[in-house]
Amino acid sequence: MKKWIIILCCLLPLLSCVGQKDDPETDPTDNPDGPATDPWAEEGDEYFRRSLVLDFTGTWCVHCPKMHTALAQAQQLRPGRIVGVGVHCLDEMSLTPWSNTLTARFGIVAYPSAVVDLDPSSLISTSSPELLLSLCDRLLQARGKAAGLRITSTLEGSTLQVEVEATAVRDGDYSLQLLLLEDGIMAPQTGASDDYVHNDVLRSWTETAVSARKAGDVFTASFSLAAEGGSLRCVALVCRGGIVDNAAECKAGGSIAYLFEKQ
Repeated sequence: MKKWIIILCCLLPLLSCVGQKDDPETDPTDNPDGPATDPWAEEGDEYFRRSLVLDFTGTWCVHCPKMHTALAQAQQLRPGRIVGVGVHCLDEMSLTPWSNTLTARFGIVAYPSAVVDLDPSSLISTSSPELLLSLCDRLLQARGKAAGLRITSTLEGSTLQVEVEATAVRDGDYSLQLLLLEDGIMAPQTGASDDYVHNDVLRSWTETAVSARKAGDVFTASFSLAAEGGSLRCVALVCRGGIVDNAAECKAGGSIAYLFEKQ
């Protein structure tokens, strides 16, 4: 009897395991790419950097189409890297008072002229894609890593609601700015034709100051604008010390997420 009791005691642990499954464990090979996390934190990727080019122009200006062409060529050479803005002056597409404010700020006395990243030192009146690219490169190199930008917008009738979010990569005083551009406007252009198509035409410019921020801070601004016209685009700027730190654009009513430079 004692012998059977000993045998039964030995079998009980084995019998208790019958019909049970092992405790689930996470297999690191189940998801080789790892969890969906911010590449900035996990991989050290930099935010996608873009340059802003203001093209000061007018339908009355015989040489202005040359700057349009130079800017378009620069954009083709750097796809997705350059945001162009047509600042019309002294014509029916001028945006008052912003056109006057910008021409005074940068001391525009010749047309066409261009300014990169709102930096007065970049002012040029030579229509050259190579010169535009060299200015973009110089300023990108000078500022180093750029802040991240995200745009979310909704278009209901003629009202455009936009939220801009930025992530700083260095300390400083920032502002968030929203521009509304219109493409496909057909109007006579001196030096070109009566059915010249004007793109990137500045229709609205709104600025929101942001208090001092530290690297890694996330900050937002909301905008509500009247969206009247044909093909409209939103351009968001994050500026540090008055100079463009980064730019992003999307169709009005659309959105663009943070983009990263993959290493």
